[in-house]
Amino acid sequence: MQHFWKAALGAAGALAALLGTAWAQDNKTVYFLSWGGTIQTMLEKEGWAEQFKKDTGYTVVLVPKATSAEIVATAIAQKAKPQVDVVMCDLAAFQQGIDQGIFAKLDAKEVPNLEKMEANARIGDRGISTYADILAIIYNKEVFKKNGWPAPTKWTDLFRPELKQKVIVPPVSNTYGMYYLIELARERGGSIDNTEPGFQALKELAPSVVDWTTTYAKIATLMEQETALVSIFGNASGWEIVGRGVPGDVVVPEPSYLSPTVAGIMEGAPNPAGARAFLSWLISAKVLKYRAERFGQSPINKEVRVEGPNASRVITGEALAKLINVDYSKVMQNRDAWNARFQREVLSIQ
Repeated sequence: MQHFWKAALGAAGALAALLGTAWAQDNKTVYFLSWGGTIQTMLEKEGWAEQFKKDTGYTVVLVPKATSAEIVATAIAQKAKPQVDVVMCDLAAFQQGIDQGIFAKLDAKEVPNLEKMEANARIGDRGISTYADILAIIYNKEVFKKNGWPAPTKWTDLFRPELKQKVIVPPVSNTYGMYYLIELARERGGSIDNTEPGFQALKELAPSVVDWTTTYAKIATLMEQETALVSIFGNASGWEIVGRGVPGDVVVPEPSYLSPTVAGIMEGAPNPAGARAFLSWLISAKVLKYRAERFGQSPINKEVRVEGPNASRVITGEALAKLINVDYSKVMQNRDAWNARFQREVLSIQ
């Protein structure tokens, strides 16, 4: 993975240099490095950036990237002179940032909502899990019904012959793709310590895969076109796809995998006070209740009570604690090798 990070960091560094003067800080602006997607929808389209300003007096500016790898590469490239204040991405990428020493310690006295989070929400003393997605299967239920096919209920249902060249699976460099590799290994007698059976399974599945995409927007497009009929991704993204008018459904087979989204403050952030205000607001019951009810994401704040149409879709509380938490110490030891092997042995299969 070193070659990947070298390229990503180089691109991120060039971008930082280009935008350095444009991102000049004032003490009322907070720069938030995260995804576009539902984060951009929330802040820019549905008025929550304005709500943050009303609540705190600060202005938030989103710096969007497509993937967690790009988010953390951009943050690492700014290590010597940060230009963003708060960073949010998936846990695996966030751990890369912790290893690089780019995140500041979090203090509940300065970020008061930290005390309202679930007991397992803290990522050491540098990060906080905000909400979680659950690994899921998304499928076009209209086409399945028309053909008389049973709905997918198992992780191995993507191997069904009628779905050949109609499957989407993220690459193992993506969190959901990584979880699927581990689950396929488990299905065939392996584990996170022995992913050989998982790689063999991915090689068998590869001829059925029409795209190894990392974005739910592309999944939505391909599924709407019926170019693809079934995909592995996060449950919340699946419900967002359905909400966009794609005739889909979302299934969470057992065992289920928890995919936390983690946020932290840059060490040496240009606006540390604003960063603390934004992070506490971001993990507040008000914001996480909105994300649960609007996007179907599981809130990690203990005070959230989910209502509305998404209530039955959102896993919370004790049920959330029963989901599989992948051992990220083992992930970090093996991920470079997994990514390289996937590129070398799986992507080449047509």
